[in-house]
Amino acid sequence: MTTSSLYHTQGIRGYKYQKTERTKGAEIYYLHSTAKQLACPSCQSRDTSIVRTGKTRDSV
Repeated sequence: MTTSSLYHTQGIRGYKYQKTERTKGAEIYYLHSTAKQLACPSCQSRDTSIVRTGKTRDSV
């Protein structure tokens, strides 16, 4: 999977692909943000900071 493939098949933008793991019939994609500056999705404020949580996003 490439960054381009993730964009064209899943609509994922602003992330760079790192690797894929396959376990128990599921594929897990590891990505990291390429954003230099973020904005709040609710109010669009640029007064934000990047917090690395390591949380995952499940897509069904």
